[in-house]
Amino acid sequence: MSRLRQWWLYLLSKRSEVAALDYKDAYMAKVIMDIHRLRGDKAQALVPLRELQPIHRIDRESAQQATRARAQALAARREELLALGRLDLAALSEIIPSVSQIKVVRDGARWLAFEGNGRLYAMREAFGEGCGLLVEVEEYRFPKPQKIQRRLRRIRRLNELE
Repeated sequence: MSRLRQWWLYLLSKRSEVAALDYKDAYMAKVIMDIHRLRGDKAQALVPLRELQPIHRIDRESAQQATRARAQALAARREELLALGRLDLAALSEIIPSVSQIKVVRDGARWLAFEGNGRLYAMREAFGEGCGLLVEVEEYRFPKPQKIQRRLRRIRRLNELE
């Protein structure tokens, strides 16, 4: 499938969520734009699932349905993936495909996911929150990360995650 078609289908799938947007979503969109604009570089990283933290809840029905379907797909291959000890990009693309990778910013000992929260919740449902399964993510790095980290923590507080 072409990248343009993938993006178009992705945008169409999100149209039901537009009416439910609020100030938290607007702030989150601004922070994500800043992450892309201010990053120094990005790299692939293998991070234990237990250290990956979402920045928002999955509270809209369409997103909850997609998360349940993804959790079922992962659960069907749970033992195989646990035996491998990792959920790399190839496995993620095959089992729970998406338009983009799971994207994170490191904040101390944890990694805050600003893209891929639904997939993260599905993994937690399939494997458990404390699972050490390594997940391949795209880490965004900054020369001075404190401002971005502070903003991501604020999004988590607005979503009652800390």
